[in-house]
Amino acid sequence: MESQDNKKLGLWMNMGKALLVNYQNKEASLVETIDSPVESMVRYEGETDQKTKFSGQSPSSNENKQNNIHQEQVKKYFSLLEGKLSGYDEVLLFGPGTAKKQFLNQLASNKAFADVKIHTEDADNLTPNQLLSFVRNHFS
Repeated sequence: MESQDNKKLGLWMNMGKALLVNYQNKEASLVETIDSPVESMVRYEGETDQKTKFSGQSPSSNENKQNNIHQEQVKKYFSLLEGKLSGYDEVLLFGPGTAKKQFLNQLASNKAFADVKIHTEDADNLTPNQLLSFVRNHFS
């Protein structure tokens, strides 16, 4: 039999935002919405496609710099989410795309989450009621 102390959380996520859904006493409730710091495409004034700012006559690839910035933003986003997951015994990661799998890999490498049961499921964009129902159905 499951103990009542078992804290469960559903985390719907993509690279744009995350929605935290608490599951307690067979009820799901939206706890928090977190906007991601990850920007998909950043352009600065004077910058053109795949060239550095004000590159003039000799265009140089800016792809490496953009990739490093993106990776740092993803790292910051995942660290923020890790902080929100601390204290939970069971977590459901769900959503579209690959963000949940990337986040699962980061959690797996963190010893603080070694005893946390983590499940992943694919899910599209959901309405608030569908979101709550999804978490309720998973944990019940």
